[in-house]
Amino acid sequence: MSNTGAASVQSDPSLLDDIRRYGKFDTMGCYQCGSCTISCELVTDFVTFPRRIIRYVLLGLREPLLGSLDSWVCHDCGDCSIVCPRQAEPRISMMTLRRFLTAEYDWTGISSKVLSSPGWHVGSLSLVSAFILALIVLYHLLFVKLPFHDFATTALGLEHMFPTMLYFTLAVVLLPLLLLLSRIFRIWRLTMRGRSVPLSAYALEAWTYVVHSVTHKLMRKCPERGRWAGHWLLALGVSLILAIKVFGLRWFQTDKIYPIYHPQRWLGYLATVLILYGVGVILTCHIRGRKEICKTRELEDLTFPILLLLTALSGISVHILRYAGLELACHFVYALHILIATPMLVVEMSFGKWSHMVYRPLALYFQAVKERASASQQAVGQEVVPNAV
Repeated sequence: MSNTGAASVQSDPSLLDDIRRYGKFDTMGCYQCGSCTISCELVTDFVTFPRRIIRYVLLGLREPLLGSLDSWVCHDCGDCSIVCPRQAEPRISMMTLRRFLTAEYDWTGISSKVLSSPGWHVGSLSLVSAFILALIVLYHLLFVKLPFHDFATTALGLEHMFPTMLYFTLAVVLLPLLLLLSRIFRIWRLTMRGRSVPLSAYALEAWTYVVHSVTHKLMRKCPERGRWAGHWLLALGVSLILAIKVFGLRWFQTDKIYPIYHPQRWLGYLATVLILYGVGVILTCHIRGRKEICKTRELEDLTFPILLLLTALSGISVHILRYAGLELACHFVYALHILIATPMLVVEMSFGKWSHMVYRPLALYFQAVKERASASQQAVGQEVVPNAV
């Protein structure tokens, strides 16, 4: 039995092995010197990582670990690994913990398989892509009534598929979002259970979620200033293109040829540039600045930015080919675009590491709620005690 605060919890010897399914977690090198915690710009009086949650793992304290939000406050800058005297790589341990927690939040169990097995990861992406390819073929053969011998040689206008693509796009975009939102209650139950938190604390801190979702301001404390700009612009570009797909697809996806100054074209160009710049920053940071990339699961973490890069390039290629009047080439590239974008959204956003784009600001919101509730309780205690003396 181990004492954590006022509650006594059972030590779970299987916790470390469970976590190591998701990547490297070095416990032999770490001797709890605290250098990592001291070096981190994001550590506060309430959030002291990586040392505290590494200690939870060493002691097998599963419940306190699942209830901790510290792993999500970490923004992966790597300062802790630089100062570690034993080269225990606490940055990688934190990344592994986030994969583990992502799997714990997912009630479907799919995240656990995708994040712990390269075979499941690649296989799920391939399976979704193969399913979409089959839908494309069946659509043209059965719905459009295109003879099979003309399938690969006949160019059609795109207008016949626009009504179908509207519903398909909405499904592909909204399904991952609904899956992510369906886990909010589980995250709340794991991280806020046993706490008496007034509803006013949730209401007063609601703006915190918006601020961190929009600004990524904690990342600005990381030493690599360009890293914040790259991530922020990437998120802006992705949010812009998703908003267009959900709210303006009929206006954006059309056979009409617009002049160069039309906003329909410039919004697409802007989103593409933002995504390409953001992905470029991420890939450069990983490949040039992280020597451990080849010996950890960081290589798997590059799947999403690479798929996002290919999605942006294939999307802009469809636009160029359509305006150039190359209809058959446009059809093939458009099919390739869908085959890349769909598994990226359905698998990577729903079950992969990149679901942290929703989890991280949510965790920062819950942490702010905890801190507000704690401060309120302390203030009440200070007022009551003198009166009782």
